[in-house]
Amino acid sequence: MAAPEVAVHTSVGQVPMERLRTIFDGMFDGVWLIGRDSRTTYVNEAMAGLLGTTPDAMHGHPITEYLSEEFQATAEEMIGRQSVSVAERVDMRFLRADGADLWTLVAASPIVNADGSYVGSMLNVSDVTGKRAAQNQAMQNQKLEAIGAFAAGISHDFNNLLTSIRGYTELAHAELPEGGIRADLDQVIASADRAQAITGRLLAFTRGQALQPVVVDPGRILLDMLPMLRSLLSEDIDVVLDVEPGKFWIRIDPVALDQVLVNLAVNAEDAMHNGGTLTISMDEVEGRPQEALGGGEAREPSVRIRISDSGAGMDEATLARLFDPFFTTKDLGKGTGLGLSTVYGLVGQSGGTIQVESSVAVGSTFTILLPKVAARFEKPAPRAEHEAELGIGIVLMVEDEPSVREFARRVLDRAGHTLLTAANGEEALHVAEGWQAEIDVLLTDIVMPGMHGQVLAARLLKVRPDLRVIFMSGYAEDSIPALDRLATPAAFLAKPFSSMTLTDAVARQIAEARTLSDQ
Repeated sequence: MAAPEVAVHTSVGQVPMERLRTIFDGMFDGVWLIGRDSRTTYVNEAMAGLLGTTPDAMHGHPITEYLSEEFQATAEEMIGRQSVSVAERVDMRFLRADGADLWTLVAASPIVNADGSYVGSMLNVSDVTGKRAAQNQAMQNQKLEAIGAFAAGISHDFNNLLTSIRGYTELAHAELPEGGIRADLDQVIASADRAQAITGRLLAFTRGQALQPVVVDPGRILLDMLPMLRSLLSEDIDVVLDVEPGKFWIRIDPVALDQVLVNLAVNAEDAMHNGGTLTISMDEVEGRPQEALGGGEAREPSVRIRISDSGAGMDEATLARLFDPFFTTKDLGKGTGLGLSTVYGLVGQSGGTIQVESSVAVGSTFTILLPKVAARFEKPAPRAEHEAELGIGIVLMVEDEPSVREFARRVLDRAGHTLLTAANGEEALHVAEGWQAEIDVLLTDIVMPGMHGQVLAARLLKVRPDLRVIFMSGYAEDSIPALDRLATPAAFLAKPFSSMTLTDAVARQIAEARTLSDQ
């Protein structure tokens, strides 16, 4: 039914509706006229287009019919205030004809007769859906940055504790005979190493980093991840794991593999709205990941990891864009569209491929192929003979955590080094000033009260230019600025560290320094 002809009273007199329609239909923003009963008397083409309908289809319908439920009362209250000539601007969420959200900024003004009596309202409606999404993304980014900073701080403190736990356990372990309680201490050390892996995983999800591939057992990684996956996913999703540890070996960054598996598991959960089964299996197939599988002569094998869900599945159009950056099937504001593109990049960067099979209402299967390697362990580079001979010297160690400082002191003292110790930067400067002989290595924590390790190192290098520097920290190396701006190359020792890692790091710095001085 066509809208009736009306006239709107403005500050310049009566304006015929036909003339207003010409003006309104040329506007980019939506214009919506409603009567005293909140029913539509007119909308322009822009307003109807925003809602995915037509002006004629909207005529006579109340505005609340197009609003999301939580904003219907807001609209009614706003219209009620219009009767007393109150103009206002309100954020509202409308629902388009296709079910999508339409976030708007609504500016409402009363329409009055010549005698001032209220006859309805004119709404100027601006589409702010894109702006709101950008604001939500910015807020999400800020939240992730805050979570990252929090995670980094927790990891730093936790890694200090792990250094003490692991370190003193090692010292006790070395004093005991084989068997008995020494076997129990082996379990403590192994637990500390697993805890270190957890803090590393926590940091990896909050910052970008270059991949550090090593030879790993994917079956063991999957088994270790099973408790985390079950706690991560909803209780109505059953996780089935069909893997065998110790059977296959691949070369990959373990953190990257964790990230791939978690992303795919969370993606599968989103597809299983009413619960279901997530199945992860692993086997071996002939052929490298980039080669066609099946038939032909035997080729070098790959390890195949399959992640299957019993969810809603995907159609051909979705599958064609699945790994495109920023493509998502989730509702606006509920996904960045980067999860699967990140998975695709990490798998490719690790020398593998990923394939997808999916059927609507049946489910999806992601198949990851990664090159199989024959060797379980890589042989470490042989240690130079002169390193043991030249790697004894004078070390200035600066650490504000007493338990870590005492552990490191005992380890280095046992290795034959002369130790100067300090609890902070100011104390270290005082110790160095009073020591007239040479100091070979500065071993310092980075984050300390008063003076950070970088500042301490820079000040000492001005008066001792031959000093070698080793930074210690529970933070990740790539999250710490200014490590590359010193007058000498600096080494980095991540906490928690073992006795051997500490002694090797110090010996290597002393050996390198003396080798250069002999040239």
